Amino acid sequence: MTAPSSTTAPSPPAPDDRVRWGAGVSLLALVATLGMTIFVAIPGLVIGDDTTTREIVGNVVSSVLQNAVFVGVPLLVVVLAAGKGLRRGDFGLRLPRHPWRIVAGLVVAYLAYVLLSGGLAQLIGVGDQQDDLPEKLGAKDSAAAGIVIAFCVTVLAPIGEEFLLRGVVYPGLRDGLRRIAPAGVAIGVAALVDGALFGALHAGGSQAIFLPILALFGAVLCLLYQWTGSLYAPILLHATNNTVAIATALDWSVGEGVLLWVCAVAILTLIALAVRALDARLPAPRRREAAAAG
Repeated sequence: MTAPSSTTAPSPPAPDDRVRWGAGVSLLALVATLGMTIFVAIPGLVIGDDTTTREIVGNVVSSVLQNAVFVGVPLLVVVLAAGKGLRRGDFGLRLPRHPWRIVAGLVVAYLAYVLLSGGLAQLIGVGDQQDDLPEKLGAKDSAAAGIVIAFCVTVLAPIGEEFLLRGVVYPGLRDGLRRIAPAGVAIGVAALVDGALFGALHAGGSQAIFLPILALFGAVLCLLYQWTGSLYAPILLHATNNTVAIATALDWSVGEGVLLWVCAVAILTLIALAVRALDARLPAPRRREAAAAG
């Protein structure tokens, strides 16, 4: 009778088996990204703003380039720091085991944000004021301009800002803080810091009085990502909130707002499927324990 072999089969990967990076890499990615945005602003300046059309085109070009940088630069920094073997799941670009968590998380997070932001707005004296960012971008100048700016705000901005701040910065801060603090404290502090960064990121476009509310929204997006484990959840919530904001700013009807949201979600879904197809073509990654620990 043959003796049983002492070699055991490798255990399946853990649900959170992903490459990790610390706070240092996150902050480096943030600084490098913000530094690169200075250069991508040049084409918009070259186009100029001496006419309404040129101003709108310049804003759109700047938005496209900025959000491309928000994805490309942090991705490059993390790849250089953590090594090869990164996949879309390492940045949260995956569905959770229970997809219903995204739907439930979206509803709870949005209701919580509406209630908390309403109270905060009263506390800081915002009242019935509306953020004038859509008007600054030229969305009110024509129907065509409104549609193009709406695309930038509901599709490009959620992708770029969520990948940078929730896909790279937040998990790096959280994992770095976990080395010196309990998990709950690390999550809470990382969400608050990331939310503050999200508010500061909009300092150049939104009125200063709205920055605390934007910081609150950023923190809620972090907690939503933490609960679902999927970056798709904060991207969808971000797109939903921006849809409501721009439809309100442009005095669109409820039907027009819903149509904008459906189009934005459809485009985001197509992009997600394209990323998934590209990721499937890549060779299977070889995980390194050092990368997972750091």
